[in-house]
Amino acid sequence: MFKKGNTEGKGRPKGSPNKLDTEARELFVMTLGKHSKKLDSAFNRVYQENPVKFLELFSKYAQYFAPKMTENVDKVTHEYEGFDIRDIINFDDNSKSEI
Repeated sequence: MFKKGNTEGKGRPKGSPNKLDTEARELFVMTLGKHSKKLDSAFNRVYQENPVKFLELFSKYAQYFAPKMTENVDKVTHEYEGFDIRDIINFDDNSKSEI
């Protein structure tokens, strides 16, 4: 058990794989391989009966094999003083005065 002030071991180094996670994934893939024909048949049956339910099940199933997309919440704003877009875009003299 970890005690405050422990200098013996610092635990698993950052970035190193967890042995239990690796073993569990290997067992899952092995089990999945044994039942792949049954899964295919079950997915086909659900698709025939209820395509919406099929999509729900498939999306839940797929999340174990594809990384989840996350929303990018970083927002960047720029402020420019004395900037006029008309200076960048090549307008002829007539249209520049109309804007």
